[in-house]
Amino acid sequence: MVRVAFVVTTCHEFEGIKVLSSVLKSRGHDADCFVTSEEQDFHQAVLDYQPDVIGIYATTGQEKWCYGHIARWRKELPHLKTVMGGPHPSFDPEVLHDEEYVDAILKGEAEYGMVDLVEAWAAGRSTDFIPNVGTLQNGVATQNPIRPVIQDLDTLPFPDVDIFYKYPFLASKRVLQVHASRGCQNSCTYCSVGLMKKEWVSGARGEKFNRTKSVDYLCEEMNDIFARYPNFRMVNFGDAALNMERGWLSEFADKWPVRVGLPFACNVNINYLNENDIANLARAGCVSVQFGLESGSEEVRLRVYKKGYTDKVVTEIPKLLRKYKITYRTNNMMGSPAESLEDMFQTVRQNREIKPDGCTVLIYRPFRSTELGRQDFELDRVDVGKDIGPSLHSDSQMRRDDVNQVVNLQRLFNIGVFVPGGEALVRKLIQLPKNPAFEFSLLGFLWYQHAVVSGYGMLDDLKLGLRNFGQIFGRREGGTHEYGKKGGTDALLETMDAGLDAGL
Repeated sequence: MVRVAFVVTTCHEFEGIKVLSSVLKSRGHDADCFVTSEEQDFHQAVLDYQPDVIGIYATTGQEKWCYGHIARWRKELPHLKTVMGGPHPSFDPEVLHDEEYVDAILKGEAEYGMVDLVEAWAAGRSTDFIPNVGTLQNGVATQNPIRPVIQDLDTLPFPDVDIFYKYPFLASKRVLQVHASRGCQNSCTYCSVGLMKKEWVSGARGEKFNRTKSVDYLCEEMNDIFARYPNFRMVNFGDAALNMERGWLSEFADKWPVRVGLPFACNVNINYLNENDIANLARAGCVSVQFGLESGSEEVRLRVYKKGYTDKVVTEIPKLLRKYKITYRTNNMMGSPAESLEDMFQTVRQNREIKPDGCTVLIYRPFRSTELGRQDFELDRVDVGKDIGPSLHSDSQMRRDDVNQVVNLQRLFNIGVFVPGGEALVRKLIQLPKNPAFEFSLLGFLWYQHAVVSGYGMLDDLKLGLRNFGQIFGRREGGTHEYGKKGGTDALLETMDAGLDAGL
């Protein structure tokens, strides 16, 4: 038996870790998860567990947060192995050169790669040819080919929620985080899904990237959770889109209200959404949806971001959502190389036109795991020496003459959308230096819209944001970010449960 300790620095329940834990346990191993904010002494809690393997979930900018702990754990546990998974190592194996901290990485869907890896380590076998695994071989970061993605999600054991709900705070929240599918219909250029489809799917006959659990499996999963944790009052589906598979929502609307019966919020892909789908969402108990607008410029949306939907779709779907009394929020993005400042103000105007119940506004970040991001680096559009941390709320890394105005507009975006005469006011305010008051404006709108409109509860969201109090006012542990210098982050915004876990 191998003992695996997953470690995370954000107070949030991660679907991937829950499934990894359940698969490991189904093979006779032991697994647990440790959240920094929920442990009185995080370092000692992991040490007391006596792990054989540390599993690190890493996004770009946060990949090194745990290095200090690993160095200390290894002094007392010399046999300890570490493996890093998640978005960052899936597209950047160079982290393997940090060999004093990272023994291996896992690319893509890691359930069975993780099992093979820890069992090889336990038996002293070579890991050089295990699919999905990457290691440092003769000083070269080497990524093995990856196995086909799991086609039938129903073959997986139920996600292991206990490793997160052992913490009273997470178990006492009103909203349960769930995933019903994997994949996304779109291949937007600012998102890693397009490259995932190219690198994770072989093209073999019948192989699919977009997969959905059966409705029966999903209902059984929910009831398995509620049998032990009966206090949840709402479900939030973290999928890229709940309308992933045509016809699935009809069966879901028949069975969910009878077998589960909780209201829910979800993401939808409006390019594949019709009135029948919306009627089924309402029939099933949907109270709120979120969709990606990103840009108010149809040309940017279609030709640069390749989102696939026109202004007509953007204006017609909200009318149908209002008809069926479903609230809706938009996701928006500021500061990509594709957009001028006027394009961004068009995003303000289009949101004002369609009257969403809330707007999430992120600053574009050029990730190397995306088609557009790779282009940005090739064309030298990225200020690689500027540390902006891992947050998509904090700052822009793009070389733009108007970068301060872009950041200010992101902070004041909701004023432009929801305050009468707001656009004229915002046009003046963005000329000023960056101001903490602008950040509180963003946070206030985000908090209200997410907590109240989606039914999460303002107190729950506030408590969640405050779990890592030291991170709010201090600096993050963990060395240098990938593209910049040593520094901290906007941790309050990061730790707020902003409903962004579906973003791929």
